[in-house]
Amino acid sequence: MSDWTGKRLRVYLTEGKVVTEEIPQDELQRYLGGLGLGAYVLFNEVKPGVDPLGPENVFIITTGLFNGTCLPCSGRWSITSKSPQTGGYGDGSIGGDFGAELKYAGIDQVVIYGKSPKPVYLWIRNDTIELRDASHLWGKDTWETHDDIVDELGDHEIKTTIIGPGGENLVRTAVIVTGLARTAGRGGLGAVLGSKNVKAVAVRGKGAIEIADPEGFDQVRRLFYQKLQESHHAIEYRKKGTLSITRGSSDGFLVTRNGQTGYFDGWKNFTASTFNEEFGTKKEGCFSCAISCGTHYVVKDGPYACTGKSPEFGAIAKYMSAIGNDDLAAALYALTLCNKLGIDAISAGAIIGFAMEAWEKGLITANETDGVDLTWGNVDAAIEMTRKMAYRDGFGDILAEGSRGAAKQIKGSEDYLLEAKGLEWISTFPGVGHERGRLLALATSTRGADHLKGYMGELVGTQLAFDAIGGEERAAELYDPSNHQGRGTLLALQNRMRAATDSLGMCWFSAELQMLGDLGPDELARGISVVTGMEVDRDRFMYLGERAHNLQKAFNIRDGIGRSEDAVPKKFLVKNADTEGVPGIDPDKFNEMLDEYYDSSGWDRDGIPTLSKLVELELDFVAEQIITK
Repeated sequence: MSDWTGKRLRVYLTEGKVVTEEIPQDELQRYLGGLGLGAYVLFNEVKPGVDPLGPENVFIITTGLFNGTCLPCSGRWSITSKSPQTGGYGDGSIGGDFGAELKYAGIDQVVIYGKSPKPVYLWIRNDTIELRDASHLWGKDTWETHDDIVDELGDHEIKTTIIGPGGENLVRTAVIVTGLARTAGRGGLGAVLGSKNVKAVAVRGKGAIEIADPEGFDQVRRLFYQKLQESHHAIEYRKKGTLSITRGSSDGFLVTRNGQTGYFDGWKNFTASTFNEEFGTKKEGCFSCAISCGTHYVVKDGPYACTGKSPEFGAIAKYMSAIGNDDLAAALYALTLCNKLGIDAISAGAIIGFAMEAWEKGLITANETDGVDLTWGNVDAAIEMTRKMAYRDGFGDILAEGSRGAAKQIKGSEDYLLEAKGLEWISTFPGVGHERGRLLALATSTRGADHLKGYMGELVGTQLAFDAIGGEERAAELYDPSNHQGRGTLLALQNRMRAATDSLGMCWFSAELQMLGDLGPDELARGISVVTGMEVDRDRFMYLGERAHNLQKAFNIRDGIGRSEDAVPKKFLVKNADTEGVPGIDPDKFNEMLDEYYDSSGWDRDGIPTLSKLVELELDFVAEQIITK
């Protein structure tokens, strides 16, 4: 029997006190950490109907189970809260060093309640925990704030997670920032901290991680490292990061001019090779990373001179193809600006693209935009509007509500929205092959149009896919865009795997290798066993992931977010799309995929987990709240 333990901080801002408690072992065994434990606490602590920006909402930081253990690529940790942008389940997975440092301080989870009467930051130094005045930090960007906290506390090894002006001004696309460039909290979770008057969390720990089976752990660690070193896919990420995705962007899958087309003539300007040749300097990885996909960049001179690191394909594309700009230096400048201001670059660029289409259609003019010319390709206007969003200045105040919120104030613009559940669409266009599966994944993701929940593309052509849908021949059919069967089944499988992996704190650049057979559920289950002493096999690993995913879904269902919100943007719904060879999906075919996904998940046709499924997952307390007798 495992004697695995964990510690939780409950931070009561209104009262100005912090309580430390042991996490019940049953919770750890059932939810592991990261996403799973965060979802469990959110479901229990936040009641339906709560205002995401009110004091009744909570903000949760949860370390991944593997954080601090030095298992390769195990540096990711989670934040969880009710989303100000979608009104439903919100979370984020983030890398860097913060999660490991929090574990070394002896903390597995931090739950923040209420609202401080003045700006504060939470300082954790091993057993010393205090709320410190942050009035002098309020209004500063994330980079300035980090430097000031480090100088104030006198230790340059301190790790921080910070909100910028976007979070302070309750921008619904605000994120948290750690390590100056790593962000999390799409859906406005940075605004939740802002609503609570919390500027930052700083941590310094000098403890150690106890491993149940040190000898077995060393074997697993060596196995993980070997597989990651030998994997062709890991090597590609190491060399090129996510900009490697741009290699195929001439095939019509780049969201261009707010999704008017999937083809962008300037795609070669933001390939990995272009970036590395012109702006890349040195590589960087998260804590215990065996891939190091991040790259520092420098734009040396000109109007877009800047420095930064870890540019991601999705964010760069939003300031290039999505707005019709082909200047990579300008896009990097915009990304650095978003990181400093603490707003989500994917959503910010997407919202500006939406506004540019509204401008093109004559729905807004310079009279509404404070004189800013939102013509396609005007990257300087995009940069200016990014600033205006973060500070809720003029027209930026409208865009700070997110594209769905902005559409309510821009008459006639609803048909130009690219979002699901209120969260802006990512940078890929639903073109051919298994991209149809991406449509389904984005539409049904529990936190909105997000690619980090359950995209099933990596499964196509793998043994896992063959086993799930009935053989290699059927899996090959998924490359046929006119075929829609099997995609729902694979997405349900992928959701379980992703939820379990995010509970461990494993990076998805390594976890994608699960789908490719390099590093799979068997190996990760073994990792759980040697770290905790709790016996876990592949089936138990998948079961734990399914439980965590159902908690996310149940949170949304309880707040009225059901089948009608598992939807594709109108732009991508095209009657007879397959027979006419048009990108997009036929509405009837989409509903067939959605039905299959619900069936494969053990949910009814309204997308509500059935009583039998919840009982199977030992979520009886959830059934009592979402199932009408």
